[in-house]
Amino acid sequence: MDRSFLCLLYGVSCSLFSITLCAEKENGLVLMTVATEATDGFLRFANTAQQYDYDLQVLGMGQKWQGGDIKTYPGGGQKVRLLREALEPLKNKSDLLVMFTDSYDVVLTGGPSDVVRAFKKFGAKILMSAEGFCWPDSSLATKYPDVKLNEKRFLNSGGFIGYATYIHKLLHQDEIKDDEDDQLYYTKIFLDKTKRTDLSIKLDSRSEIFQNLNGALDDVQVKFKGSTCYLYNRRTGNSPLVIHGNGPIKHHFNNLANYLADQWTPTTGCQRCADNSVSLKDVTHDDYPTVTMAIFFERASAFAEEFFNYVGNLDYPKEKITLFIHYEDNFHESDVKDFMDRFGVQYNRVHIYNPSHDLTEWAARNKAMELCLSKAADCQYFFTIDSEAQLENRRVLIELIERNRSVVAPLLSRPGKSWSNFWGSLNADGFYRRADDYLAIVNREQLGLWNVPYVTNVYLIHGYLIPKLVGAYGEGDEDADMAVCSRMRDLGIFMYVDNQNFYGHLVNNDNQTKEHLHNDLYQIFDNRYTWEKKYLHPDYYKALSEDSIVMQPCPDVYWFPMVTPTFCKHLVEEMEHLNQWSGGKHEDPRLAGGYENVPTVDTHASQIGWERHWLQILKDYISPMNAKVFPGYFSEARAIMNFVVRYQPTEQDRLRPHADASTYTVNGALNRPKIDYEGGGVRFLRYNCTITDMKQGWFLMHPGRLTHHHEGLPTTAGTRYIMVSFVDP
Repeated sequence: MDRSFLCLLYGVSCSLFSITLCAEKENGLVLMTVATEATDGFLRFANTAQQYDYDLQVLGMGQKWQGGDIKTYPGGGQKVRLLREALEPLKNKSDLLVMFTDSYDVVLTGGPSDVVRAFKKFGAKILMSAEGFCWPDSSLATKYPDVKLNEKRFLNSGGFIGYATYIHKLLHQDEIKDDEDDQLYYTKIFLDKTKRTDLSIKLDSRSEIFQNLNGALDDVQVKFKGSTCYLYNRRTGNSPLVIHGNGPIKHHFNNLANYLADQWTPTTGCQRCADNSVSLKDVTHDDYPTVTMAIFFERASAFAEEFFNYVGNLDYPKEKITLFIHYEDNFHESDVKDFMDRFGVQYNRVHIYNPSHDLTEWAARNKAMELCLSKAADCQYFFTIDSEAQLENRRVLIELIERNRSVVAPLLSRPGKSWSNFWGSLNADGFYRRADDYLAIVNREQLGLWNVPYVTNVYLIHGYLIPKLVGAYGEGDEDADMAVCSRMRDLGIFMYVDNQNFYGHLVNNDNQTKEHLHNDLYQIFDNRYTWEKKYLHPDYYKALSEDSIVMQPCPDVYWFPMVTPTFCKHLVEEMEHLNQWSGGKHEDPRLAGGYENVPTVDTHASQIGWERHWLQILKDYISPMNAKVFPGYFSEARAIMNFVVRYQPTEQDRLRPHADASTYTVNGALNRPKIDYEGGGVRFLRYNCTITDMKQGWFLMHPGRLTHHHEGLPTTAGTRYIMVSFVDP
């Protein structure tokens, strides 16, 4: 991607890259920076320079960086050389102020007039920024002049301001090679008392203009005033105008920069989220960007059918998508096959890697990224989705593209939990540390685009970055997403999480089982939200609401929607898959006494390992309904007998009159009358009241042993299934 496109991408005027001197404005200040590459950090800096109307000169853009690895080692002398060249035509402009700052890790929070006004208070010709560390030569610390309490003693070369004539002199005090250290160069000049006096150099020890954050994070806090945001130094009482995230605290700085320069405030929300965005609204499908979409099932995952339904129904032309799928064992083979049968032919190309390909997770992820680079894929975006991600918002891919960021993830979290697909901060070892605003972002109390140090599960990478990221998922020595995010941080690539809209949620696969026919049925504890969407009747909560009237087909017999047809189908299939139906005899070894007075052909919930799951359903859904229809009676709906009954004309077709051993009973229809079976139903003898044609997924609730003597009516054709619980026996 060329620089002109990057300018367009971020909405920064391409004239910023010109080395030609900008016209001097009335404030008499020129801002200079050195940047050899238009990184995300530089573009953020340039945006704030535009926002506050600075005359900005960018030095070295497009040149090879020869200043060494200044992230961890001394270096940066190339910046001095470039500044010398830029100051040469200005050396006689004694009234012109020149301010230099770094750019990859700097944001501006005030305008030129604010800077000029603050500078003139010092009565200096040159003002250098200050910090709390003597670097790179700590042995020079004792040679520095003393400072007062709460002041910073040591020079930092990341920001300084002065008159052009004096800056020119400063830059010509000694020779310096490109790979030698610029901070040491300025330090030696400052520590020479004669030179310091002749050049009238002072340090901004109280951060009145420049705030270096390394070692000073505890000194500062973000403050808001209406639609503005600023950084406040609690030790000095100042609000600095140039904020420098120097040293190994870049992700902390990026967090602060989410707010600074009026990016976000409590009263106005995100004021810059729409900046640099694009729109696909008027773009024809033929002109949509090409996407490589990579899907990863790296372990047994809950609700895979729902996952693939969401992916298949994304609002994006499939002919523009090259699909890559990797699944790590055959547990999900049928899910992938079903997805491909429904949607496969619609995609541009499909690449599927199953266990026979013997690909590790990191190798598969690297291979997907390599596919994005191929001519066949012609990839403009790389969209990676893990099996945990349930993308409920069909527009998610479109909206991520329209955000127009290098890397952007839609916010997903485990419902009701703080676990999400991003980290707001890192500890010293590069692992999770909770940021102060983490919960506000996860809970969508603060909406915006948030620069974060780590994203996972689902994110979109702009295609121009892929050549830099090939192999970034590592070789298995660390988590694949940890590896790729570490690479992106090292490259200065910003990762954003977008919570402006609701995009979906994460499922918890930590306790996912593989031994059942329908494992999702067992997910009520770990994935309640997703379980309800799949299995709880959509009208259940409506029926439970205070103003609803629950149907009463017989006296004190209530009828309400409880579960979905999918629940009914899966429960019946689990029972039939086990195929351990009782014989409908009085002798029953499953019972404590070994004897059943009113036997049925049935299978207990405990036989399929589902007892505690059903008891939770009774507690969370049946008990509230019981409290609604039988006011004054409350219990947690304890039950010992929980079972599915099967009625067939050739087996047991009916149940003789009896009273249940319960305080109340629930009886749910699991299949469809007049479709799956004929006949059936229940008659309450005392009231001479009969209920037939019970709706699938609807439950009856009625009192037990004392009042509601009843019988099961004959099933004349097919097979009828019901779920029964004797509650509070």
